[in-house]
Amino acid sequence: MPRTQLLIDFGEVISVAQPAAEVAAMAGAAGLPVAEFTARYWAHRAGYDRGRSARAYWGDVLGAAPGRALLRRLVELDVASWLHLNPATLRMLEEVRAAGVPVSLLSNAPRELARELDRHEDLRPFARRLFSADLARIKPDPAVFAIALDALGACPGDVVFVDDRGDNVAAAAALGLRAVTFTGTPESLALVAGAATAA
Repeated sequence: MPRTQLLIDFGEVISVAQPAAEVAAMAGAAGLPVAEFTARYWAHRAGYDRGRSARAYWGDVLGAAPGRALLRRLVELDVASWLHLNPATLRMLEEVRAAGVPVSLLSNAPRELARELDRHEDLRPFARRLFSADLARIKPDPAVFAIALDALGACPGDVVFVDDRGDNVAAAAALGLRAVTFTGTPESLALVAGAATAA
């Protein structure tokens, strides 16, 4: 089996972008205009991805602590908005695994999303599923990549890392991982597959 391993991001790599209608539904539940909701959603997201509680995160987004029913609804809508997977990426990952290359996930994700992805049928074949909320660190913190390498039992040069964010790709490359920027194009998918399966 090849020594190379593929370590891939989730959001907008395995998944597609959150549908606008689902973001609007979250904004409606929050009682905020979409633009204001989106700004608040992302302004506080890093802490949530590091493991902050859903109640604390959504309290920051709303500007006040949500009731139990509203919190449950917001979490449900949020998780669902990330579960639209990219069929082209899934096909590419199947080809990589068929070539004998282990595929693992490294994603900035809060616990609620992480647990749903742990149960997701399309992600069950992954060798490892590593989430920022469980690690209490988010990409591009170099410590995240050190933890991932340890979990994979791999040297940096044996890991192809794929992400859509340039800062994450740069951080991985600085540590010696074979980092690839994902753009979603057929050429990008072919580049990832080629890097992962190259002898």
